[in-house]
Amino acid sequence: MSFQDKTEAPSQHKRDEARKEGRVAKSVDLNSALPMLAGLVVMRAVGPFMMSETSNLMRRTFANCSHTELSVRTIGPMMGDLILRIFMLSMPIVVAVGAVGLVVNVMQVGMKIAPKSIAPDMSKISLLKGIPKLVSTQSMVELIKSVLKLVIVGYVVYSFLRGEYPSLIRLAEMPLDSIGSRIAELCWGVLIRATGAMLVLGLLDYMYQRIHFENTLKMTKQEVKEEYKRTEGDPFVKGQVRQRQREMARRKRMLSDVPKADVVITNPTHIAVALKYDSSKTSAPIVLAKGQRLMAQKIKEIARASGVTIVENKPVARMLFKVVEIGQPIPEELYQAVAEILAYVYKISRRQGMHR
Repeated sequence: MSFQDKTEAPSQHKRDEARKEGRVAKSVDLNSALPMLAGLVVMRAVGPFMMSETSNLMRRTFANCSHTELSVRTIGPMMGDLILRIFMLSMPIVVAVGAVGLVVNVMQVGMKIAPKSIAPDMSKISLLKGIPKLVSTQSMVELIKSVLKLVIVGYVVYSFLRGEYPSLIRLAEMPLDSIGSRIAELCWGVLIRATGAMLVLGLLDYMYQRIHFENTLKMTKQEVKEEYKRTEGDPFVKGQVRQRQREMARRKRMLSDVPKADVVITNPTHIAVALKYDSSKTSAPIVLAKGQRLMAQKIKEIARASGVTIVENKPVARMLFKVVEIGQPIPEELYQAVAEILAYVYKISRRQGMHR
């Protein structure tokens, strides 16, 4: 199928399968820009304190070196303590960058882990399989995006530095401590503008990734039908199953009504029809149950067990089975024949009652 044939919106099942494989809409640029921005903001807030503490730490370290015997035994603990203190001073930046990076990633893809995406797969490092990816349309799009991002971020930095060019020339005339402060301000300006540009590009990239991801998940009409069959079952088969279930329920209800019948008329072996007549409710006898072969045998078994009279009358049994549905009254042309059968049944019932 060509891409143009994929006009149907992706099903939830296909979305879930893509997610299990680790295929989700996310922007790597956004995952980089926001943590970087968080790190810069924290650095701006606590940077002076960190620099002051780092400076004091270095002074104390070098002061200790002047009156401490340096050896393999002493320099190891000293450097370890120095590294630990520097790491503790940088913890606010590390925590901010890590927390924002986690939040941004969760906001884009959620908390669900995709085992398939992290499972070892040697085909992913296959050179032969990787070559087509290098020259694919998606690779070309990513290359163009990377070049555009580099150009845009570079232009933003260049525009800022071009505006600061006069002050850069005067750096040589400034005191040493002022030069350091001015360079720090210029670095901050470059980083914050570059990060801001990357953040805007990241948002645009995320929108593109969402649209592109939705297009890759689209399905053809045939794929929708096949997936429905796999997940929900073949509609024809399901219809057949439902029909059989309805038929079984109907037969169950029908057999439960046999004990209520006044008479069961038989063929005698192939057909059985159970009739009930209540003059207060209907003007003609009603067919409560009917069946042939095994079902006829079942109806007769229930009738015998319930004490319902069984009468053999082949023409009437065949006609009732053929033209009357369950729950329907008998036709007028059978009134006379059925009336004679019922009269016979009532007569037998009275005799049995008198005998008892």
